[in-house]
Amino acid sequence: MTDVAGKTAFITGGASGLGLATAKALAAKGASVILADIDAVGAENAAAGLRSDGANALGLQLDVTSEDSWADAGAKAREFGPVRILFSNAGVGGGSGPFEQYDTDVWRWNYAVNAHAQLYACRTFLGDMKASGEPSHLVITSSMVAIVPPPISVAYISSKYATLGIAMALRNELAATCVDISVLMPGMSATRIVETTRDLRPVENEVGTAAATSQAMQGVLAGGMDPAKVGAHVVAAIEAGDYWIFTHPEWKAMAELVTQDMLSSFGPSADPDYQGDDIDGLIAANGGRMFGAKK
Repeated sequence: MTDVAGKTAFITGGASGLGLATAKALAAKGASVILADIDAVGAENAAAGLRSDGANALGLQLDVTSEDSWADAGAKAREFGPVRILFSNAGVGGGSGPFEQYDTDVWRWNYAVNAHAQLYACRTFLGDMKASGEPSHLVITSSMVAIVPPPISVAYISSKYATLGIAMALRNELAATCVDISVLMPGMSATRIVETTRDLRPVENEVGTAAATSQAMQGVLAGGMDPAKVGAHVVAAIEAGDYWIFTHPEWKAMAELVTQDMLSSFGPSADPDYQGDDIDGLIAANGGRMFGAKK
C-alpha cells in the first residue's frame, strides 16, 4: 500500500488520455507529477495546466522506444524529485488487416512502444525505487484485449499480452521488495490512441479497409469511458495495493468464457508414466512466492 501524498510520480503517455487523467488524480491527492510524452509541447502544456491548479508538475519529452531518451528523461526526473510511483502507460495501436500482410516496421514499432518500453522504464527507475526502502508502486498498462482478444489487430493484442506477461512475472519478482505493482486492464476508453497511432506510425497511413477499420475504432473509442474515471480508479488501486485494476466489469463474462475454454481443455497426461511436474519445487525455486504473495 502506497500513500501517494508527497510522492513523485513519473507517467509515460502523460500529455493526454489515461496518463494525464491519472496525473490529475495523483496531483489531487498531493503527489508531484512528471508528465513524459513524445509530444514535448503537449506534455509541457499539460504540466502547466496542473501547475496553474496548484500542483507540482513537470513536462518532459520522452520517446519510450529510445534508451538515450530514457536516460535524459530519468536524469531530469531525479532533479525534480525521487520517483516512487512509476506509471508505464504509453501505448499505440498496431494497425489492422490480415496478419500475413502486416508491415514489419509497424509490427516492430508497436512492440517497441507497448512492450519493450516496459524494460526501459524499469531500468531507469525500478532499481532506485527498490533501493529506497520506501513504499513505492509500479503500474503497467495492458488491456482487456490481452485476455479477451477481438479480431482487430494482432500486433496490438499480442503486444498487450506480452505486457500482461511482464506485469505477472514482476508481481512475483517484486513480492519481497518495497515496490507494489498493479496492471491496468482497461476496456474502451475515450482516448486519442487511434489518432496518436496514425500520427506516429513509421510508414505511410493505412488505406482501404485498414483505414476504414481505423476510423471505425476511433468512433467506438470516442464513446468509451471517461479517462478521469479510470485515472481515479488507478490511484485508488495504488493506495490499496491492488494488483489487478479492472475498470470495465462488462468484460468479466467474456473473460470467464476464455478461462473456462482453457481449463476445460486440460485432460490426461501426454505421458501416463510421467510422475508430474514438481510444482512445489517450482514455487520453492521462486523464493516460495507465486502470484505476488508478500512475505
